[in-house]
Amino acid sequence: MIKSLLRRSAGLGVAITLAAGLLVTAAPAQASERPIDITGYKVSNITVSDSNCRNLTITASTKVKKDFIDSFGSIDITRKGGLVDYLSFEGRKITDRAMICPSFNGLGAYKVGPADIFAEYEYYDSYFKEYSSDYSDYTDNTSKTFYVRGKAKSALTAKRSGSKVTLTAKAQVYSPEKFRYAQYNAKGAKLQVKSGSSWKTIKTVNLAKGKATVTIKQSKKKSYRLQVPTATWAASTTSKSVSK
Repeated sequence: MIKSLLRRSAGLGVAITLAAGLLVTAAPAQASERPIDITGYKVSNITVSDSNCRNLTITASTKVKKDFIDSFGSIDITRKGGLVDYLSFEGRKITDRAMICPSFNGLGAYKVGPADIFAEYEYYDSYFKEYSSDYSDYTDNTSKTFYVRGKAKSALTAKRSGSKVTLTAKAQVYSPEKFRYAQYNAKGAKLQVKSGSSWKTIKTVNLAKGKATVTIKQSKKKSYRLQVPTATWAASTTSKSVSK
């Protein structure tokens, strides 16, 4: 179930109000304004072949200073600048799950970060000659991009006419919005011929309406295949080989 943005706003509002009240009564802090920093995120790219929502685990690595006591906050998950979900955290170990719904949010690049952090830290009060605590509220702009891709399928057919071979390439990609596979206008698709134990690219093409046709001159029988590279919104695919 998608987390409530109202709950997020309310939680941060209470935190800021609490911090404001404590800052009024606390002695001037002799410490850094950033007791904890996010240094990076660990998140996997995903490939989808249906329109179901996914819970994607995301972990953040952090670095804390000696005066750090505790922290909590939220981390934005966005696509094209729009909020998709957010992660909640408390303490220095940050792991949560984001709900990604490709049929609603679409395929392509997503971003983790920035994070809104509310942290408590310790400082030495020179007036009372004792250690006390204070609070810091800030934004950590560390981010990471990950990709949600549709599963792709490809096929290659070959027809011979004398010393010429006509290769017809086709590709499809799963479209969550349409709840089915759709024509894939792949860019940089490679038509390859088997040479010994390896494959050699003989032509690079762009598919239009999910299809491309190429005629080559080849008098001998050869094996051919189609290879479509990874795109930001579509996974890679390699067709079965055909001989002609």
